[in-house]
Amino acid sequence: MKTYKQLNAQQKARAREKALNILLTDICEQRIQFNNKLIHDDLQKRIDEAGAKAEKMQTPWFWHEYILDTCREDLESMALRTAEDALYPEPGEHIIRGVL
Repeated sequence: MKTYKQLNAQQKARAREKALNILLTDICEQRIQFNNKLIHDDLQKRIDEAGAKAEKMQTPWFWHEYILDTCREDLESMALRTAEDALYPEPGEHIIRGVL
């Protein structure tokens, strides 16, 4: 297993991109919502506005792009933390999921 720090630059970029895509999918499928009062930010409001824009434009498949237009910095920061916290199995290493 490797940690994020042990990855090369290309692997780190892929890890961040994958983490961002997972986060965006969870947001678009409404598995994640943010409490603006708790985090002292208007992140959920901006996400909701992006959703409203996608609906108004009749392009829901672009919702993630509208979200990134206004929330990229916030979400990339979250994705980086997720990538840094993950472990990365090397070829031939096996992991067991669903134990915890």
